Amino acid sequence: MSTTRHVLGLLLASAALGLLPTLGLAGCGENDAGAEETGAFAFTVNRDGHQEIWVMDPDGANRTQLTGPSEPGVDASASAQPAWSPDRSLIAYSGSGDAREEDQNDLEIFVMRADGSEPRRLTHDDALDATPAWSPDGERLAFAHMTDVGKENADGVIVVMDATGSGRVEITRHPDAPDTVFDSYPAWSPDGRLIAFTRAEYTPSSIEPQIAVYTVDPSGGGERLLIEDAAEASWSPDGTRIAFTSLKDRNGETCFHECSISGEIYLARADGTGLTRLTTSEADDRSPTWSPDGRWIAFASDRSNRVDHENEIWVIGVDGDGLRRVTSNDVWDLDPHWR
Repeated sequence: MSTTRHVLGLLLASAALGLLPTLGLAGCGENDAGAEETGAFAFTVNRDGHQEIWVMDPDGANRTQLTGPSEPGVDASASAQPAWSPDRSLIAYSGSGDAREEDQNDLEIFVMRADGSEPRRLTHDDALDATPAWSPDGERLAFAHMTDVGKENADGVIVVMDATGSGRVEITRHPDAPDTVFDSYPAWSPDGRLIAFTRAEYTPSSIEPQIAVYTVDPSGGGERLLIEDAAEASWSPDGTRIAFTSLKDRNGETCFHECSISGEIYLARADGTGLTRLTTSEADDRSPTWSPDGRWIAFASDRSNRVDHENEIWVIGVDGDGLRRVTSNDVWDLDPHWR
């Protein structure tokens, strides 16, 4: 895929678009010494294009499937992008529900219990609803709402709604933008005062979109640029730092279909300053998520098999030490969320 489509894969629902980008890691050997992580991972398993939600312990044990499995003849992309509720009793995710054919304008937001039971569909619209994120009090969800995906007038905004699916409010909007703009990957700050999100702006004259992380109030005010050349922001548990994905170093390339730039994981202060590059390899690292104690970052990467691009989940200390591989499978493990 081209660089533009690679970036689009970072920003839009990978389940809907079939774009599963990769990124990379640096300077540290595999070392799990002192890795005593707590909590649990929710993540996506992609098996031949069909995606389902699984959970496991931070060391990879007790791997359990929550959604699916797929039925014969079903071509829909199924379930992806899980997000734990603050009390870990629920998981929100983007899914195709009962659809049998793939349609990127027919992904919805669902919520289920942590054991996979009682799935409930919260959105009902002809659009791509993806990348859900919970408010710290568990009362609301933010998500990306993208209309007319694949068309010239495509547009993507961040929507906030009650956890029941009611009270929807668009908190980002760009009615006067001359170009296509997609807002996605919302991330609520731990104090509930800000939502970070990824914005991709496409212009007719540019080969690649401009990508940056912005913040906005949950009510829709106070929007501001936080970090340029950044995507997939993730707040530290204490709210003082942000982990994110960046393609700006062009430190390598991944050649899934056509070659495209690989990405890296970065850290920054909550105000967007003090950028620190955490990973440095020619592989493709993405989707950072913090451990509950704030000492570790988990991410998805194809570093273990860049030929077949088999994505696995890895963990690294916030100081760059203690890199270790969590999963080792013949499927793709993606979208980790640690809580």
